[in-house]
Amino acid sequence: MDTYYNDLGIFLYHTPIVCAFAAAFVLLINRHRTHSQVWLAVVFITLGLGMTASFMFDRYLTSNHREIMRPVNFITSLASSVATLFYFVALMQPRRLTKKFIGLFCGAWLAFSLVVCLPDVLSGHFHPLRDVSAISHFSSLAVVWRIIIDLCVMGLDIWLLLFILKMYREHRQFVSENYSFIEGINLSWIKIIIVTFVVLGVLDILWTVNSAPAFKMFFHIFSFIAIWVIFWFGFRQEEISYPDLPTNDWSKAKEEKMQSKDRMTRLKADLLEYFDNKKPFLNPELSLQDVATALGVSQYVLSRFINKEFEVNFYTLINRFRIDHVLRLIELNKSTFNNDALLAASGFRSRTVFFNQFKEKTGCTPQEYIEKKEKAGTKRGRSKNTPPPII
Repeated sequence: MDTYYNDLGIFLYHTPIVCAFAAAFVLLINRHRTHSQVWLAVVFITLGLGMTASFMFDRYLTSNHREIMRPVNFITSLASSVATLFYFVALMQPRRLTKKFIGLFCGAWLAFSLVVCLPDVLSGHFHPLRDVSAISHFSSLAVVWRIIIDLCVMGLDIWLLLFILKMYREHRQFVSENYSFIEGINLSWIKIIIVTFVVLGVLDILWTVNSAPAFKMFFHIFSFIAIWVIFWFGFRQEEISYPDLPTNDWSKAKEEKMQSKDRMTRLKADLLEYFDNKKPFLNPELSLQDVATALGVSQYVLSRFINKEFEVNFYTLINRFRIDHVLRLIELNKSTFNNDALLAASGFRSRTVFFNQFKEKTGCTPQEYIEKKEKAGTKRGRSKNTPPPII
């Protein structure tokens, strides 16, 4: 029996399996789960079932624990890849995830599973290779067949990676052009998840050709860490709405006009009037949703409008209004404001942000700006009191 199957080995084998099912359970019982989180639960279930099947074959259904390129490993590895694809599509392009799309890939997976299993069922010569040294026996039809299957799985995983990266680039561009950093939208974590899945996929492929106890231990430890990293980021992500977007070609979404020119002109006038009269930017807790509600539009419409009309995000626009308000206060009351008073009247929560924004606008600190204005006013006063020269 393989030395890996001691108490520690069994513990390491079971731990990621239990964690995968536990993560899926938490996602599914969450009442506020998003569509993508349901598919993430499917990913965890697929991973858990795959590791369970691998454990059953490795531990109980074979006498040689160093066998490589087992059909069950190929089938479960591809199932995990397909489930991962569905998750990323649900996360970044949910309208692409139709029944036809799901059926196409599930059907392809079933066909692949039959192709992998049939030779083992129909012929006694097609059996898993006894260890990694058997790969060099190219005269054996079974060896060549297993290598071809392994290369097919690797090729499909590479294609899936490129497809997901393409979706991510389009998704990142779409969000950056249409959202003003709405709370809950942060795409940096997607990179972490993609990298984690890639490493997990590479290790999964290596599992089919490497049955050494040390590698098994490393694989299960990394799987345990990867499951909770993916769960942590996936569980925290909120739903991103995509109203009025084309179903199939998201890359053209940025080219479509959201509203007519008249409505945009009216929205701009309403926004500027609201800021001028109500001065909501003086509220340090002001959010995009607050302004959208006051103007009677959705936060998506307002966010996209601000990005296109002012070419900045929502919070940058708010900071500009705050600095302009402070400058007007200084013009009216040059000598009555100090830094603390200006900060309190500006709407900024952070003193550092206030100073940075003010310096970016004027090139100096508030106190330096006030002193310059006072000196300029004194010079103008002296020039007015100076008598004209005698000619």
